[in-house]
Amino acid sequence: MRKMKQQVGIVLIIGTVISGTISAATNYVVTPGTPGVTPTANYTSWATAATNIQDAVDVAVSGDVVLVTNGTYYLTNTITIGTAITLRSYNNGFVDRDGTVIDGNYPVATNRCLYVNDAAVTIEGFTITGGFAATNDPSGGNGGGIYLYKKGNITNCLVTGNAAARSGGGIRTQYGSLITITASTITMNAATNNTASAGGFGGGIYLNGGILSGCSITSNRSGFQGGGLYMYTYGGTVTNCTIAGNVAQPLPGVGGSSGYGGALWAGWSGTIEGCTIVSNQVGPSTTGSALGGAGAAPGNGMVMKDCLIAYNSTIGGGGYGGGVACGNGRTVFNCIIRNNSAANGGGVTPGANGLLENCTIVSNSSAAFVSGGTMRNCLFADNSGGINVYYGSVARFENCTVAGHPGVGISFRVPAVMDNCVVSGNNSGGDNWSYNTEVGTNTVWTNSCTTPVLSGSADIGNTTNAPLFVDSTAGNYRLRYSSPCVNTGIDRDWMTGAVDLDGNPRLVGTVDMGAYELPPSPGTCIIIR
Repeated sequence: MRKMKQQVGIVLIIGTVISGTISAATNYVVTPGTPGVTPTANYTSWATAATNIQDAVDVAVSGDVVLVTNGTYYLTNTITIGTAITLRSYNNGFVDRDGTVIDGNYPVATNRCLYVNDAAVTIEGFTITGGFAATNDPSGGNGGGIYLYKKGNITNCLVTGNAAARSGGGIRTQYGSLITITASTITMNAATNNTASAGGFGGGIYLNGGILSGCSITSNRSGFQGGGLYMYTYGGTVTNCTIAGNVAQPLPGVGGSSGYGGALWAGWSGTIEGCTIVSNQVGPSTTGSALGGAGAAPGNGMVMKDCLIAYNSTIGGGGYGGGVACGNGRTVFNCIIRNNSAANGGGVTPGANGLLENCTIVSNSSAAFVSGGTMRNCLFADNSGGINVYYGSVARFENCTVAGHPGVGISFRVPAVMDNCVVSGNNSGGDNWSYNTEVGTNTVWTNSCTTPVLSGSADIGNTTNAPLFVDSTAGNYRLRYSSPCVNTGIDRDWMTGAVDLDGNPRLVGTVDMGAYELPPSPGTCIIIR
């Protein structure tokens, strides 16, 4: 008898576990007018499915799945979700993103498509279109397609053809540390219909916290900042995204007086990593206002690394930073910045307290327009114009190579520090640098290779000998073993554990001049510090 009781106890326990795993219900939605369907709450079969997405959402409880069959669902009100459910498209057993459309129906209706209110919702496999967040909307004109408040997950969605009167034409997140947007396409949205004081922020996405990963952000438009993406106070993390073909353009009487960040504008902390940022634009301005950062305008405390930033354009006479406008605490690391254009600083515009490290800046309309900051282990080469150190705090160039420019490689309107640098092969064999003002003559050169001869009282350890690049005509500005720049730099504290532009240890014996550390010759015994 005792044995039988034990067996019954086991059966009861197993029954409880199984019951727990199947407690989540599935609710179904079909398009209005589907034959053979009689909508009956709780919409637990296709035969009794809801014909309105909101109806199925309202009866779902935490953990439930709402399956929406393919078709177009025209809205008269925003779909609001405040429970941790999964909303997923469905077509014969598969997710059908392109065939399942949630249409905000603008201008027939004036509402966004989806609002997620502080709930761990997953929205998977929809086209979200036709949403509009007007200025009289409770949110104040934010998030035309989707508004995520504090929580929510968007995956495998197409967000297109939405607009907002203030920010987040496609998507707006708010206080979003628990928000993720993955494997989605955000395209052809706009945040431009604004008053002059309201701006137009984030044509594609306004990210105020959250994670954006593996997404394509293309062909969006804003009237002020962040044509593709705008990152605000809570920042966020953006990884492995393509941000292309977006525009930030100030309009007459609309969106303030400036345009910044054709691809993205980031105001405070956050990380942008492994992204491709191409063919974005700032301007032209119809008011003659300032324009900047066609590729990216990262803000205070931002880190941008391992990105390709190419073919971006700042259009307008006052424009600057065709590739990246970086300063005031920003860090740009290990990025390739090429084929960008602007009136000033076609490649980059470093500023006070910014750090540009291990970056390649080549083939831009000009290399850099500098107002401070530190440039370290960078290659500035073969740009149509060189570096202009124009104003601001004292800029530092540490182990940089500046070569292959048709004019002078670097000009100084204000003083800078040149440490372990190679500035050579510019200006068709003429002067590689120039002091444009008397103040510029206060620039200090140490252990660098350049011509003409340096004569400042603080200039020490320099050489005018040719650096002997491997193949400058092919754009290879590494050093030969016979170069006078090998082992003739001066070691600095920052070099401990650091790598050069190729990713090799920066300290191999005494440091070399320039962006590249020459590996030891075969058979050499070395100690790496």
